[in-house]
Amino acid sequence: MPRFQIRSVVLAVAILASGGSFANASENFAQFRGNSGNGTVDIQPIATSWSAEKNIAWKVKNPGAGWSQPIVWGNHIYITAAVAEQDLKPKNFADGVKTPQSMGVSLFAKPPDVTMDWQVVCLNAADGSTVWTQSVISGKPKFPIHPSNSWATETPVADENGLYVYFGASGTVAGLSHDGSTRWTVDVGVFKTSNGFGTGSSLAIHEGRVFVQNLSEQNATIRCFEAASGKELWQASREENATSWSTPLIWTNSKRAELIVSGGEEVTSYDPSTGSVNWTLKNVKAATACSPCSDSNRLYFGGSDPFSKGPLFAVEAGGEGDVSPKKKNDKFTSCIWLSERNGPGMASPVSTGEYIYSTESNILKCFDANTGERLYQTRLPGLNMVAACPLLIGDTLLLIDENGKSCLVKTGPAFEVTGSGELPDTFWSTPAVTNGSIIFRGVDSIYCVKPADTPLSGTAQ
Repeated sequence: MPRFQIRSVVLAVAILASGGSFANASENFAQFRGNSGNGTVDIQPIATSWSAEKNIAWKVKNPGAGWSQPIVWGNHIYITAAVAEQDLKPKNFADGVKTPQSMGVSLFAKPPDVTMDWQVVCLNAADGSTVWTQSVISGKPKFPIHPSNSWATETPVADENGLYVYFGASGTVAGLSHDGSTRWTVDVGVFKTSNGFGTGSSLAIHEGRVFVQNLSEQNATIRCFEAASGKELWQASREENATSWSTPLIWTNSKRAELIVSGGEEVTSYDPSTGSVNWTLKNVKAATACSPCSDSNRLYFGGSDPFSKGPLFAVEAGGEGDVSPKKKNDKFTSCIWLSERNGPGMASPVSTGEYIYSTESNILKCFDANTGERLYQTRLPGLNMVAACPLLIGDTLLLIDENGKSCLVKTGPAFEVTGSGELPDTFWSTPAVTNGSIIFRGVDSIYCVKPADTPLSGTAQ
């Protein structure tokens, strides 16, 4: 989720003519949950209320089906999508679980006999108009998915040289230039997932390297590719196969940069440059449906599902070797604290450095980041099932439920609502934030929400 602003018409024309875009990282929203991958965004003058008729800068039809989050680079918004002649739209949670192809029943489901085109669509940030569309790969899916998942759930990443996409349902990773031309493609394989839910782990990017996490019932690998060429730089494997939909996280702390991979009952820290293991943690309920988060001092993770609730863990920097506890979900070496039965649900947690926020369905929890003390637990007013990850925008927490109702909450030890919004659509995709604009991706449409007195950025193309 990101930010961008055209400094002058001359500069904009020069950049567009060269097929490039703005390289100022502070004006971009370059990967899942923002530039840091942690769900944090610098303070921006976002709207405090919106609806279908209020503070909508623009609205365009969703170019294709997918839960992947929009990303922003310069004046471009990038969307990945699966397109076919038949309807590929994912269902909301309630409708999804009502279908026969849910939970264990999905084990007997078959993939649809339809050819899909996995695409990248570039939108102009100023008005939502389509700048270009690029097909990455076409074919029939090998495995089915849950009705509430999508065929394009993985969020892409971007840097000054282009963008990088991953379609788990086709097993394809690709590098594209900002003008839409394909630079390279790699086949990383398609594998069976737990309960036939489908894939969902997004890419991560760090210092010219793109990281692909593929944890499934048939595979357990983490691969690092050179962003410029697609050359594989290293590959690591887990001992046991187990599906995870979490996204790898670059944790930049006081000691080093670490690539954190989480899922099932294991969390592993890798050196992002070499793939060597810093530390391994087993025998815990790890982040599997959601992803970990971090600040400069600590890493936070945990997981809950309909069958069990794990702890929320806080880990200090500097771990080495096997730090696993002897007793499942117990404290371990480098664990600062744990909060029993408070592991996050589908949406990933977020840290201010002072407070940790996590959601479970429509319940928001706030913890003291230093001690793990739960400061409050409350239902979000008017909201239902929250699948999209919360975003921290300055001192404001943005949350949206799957029915399009949003809540703005002020950070701090007490619960305080500072704004709200509502859009007539279905939302599992995490929003992007850029230069005061909130980019929401619904099932039917893409929405740009902006304060009425804030000028639009970008240049129409």
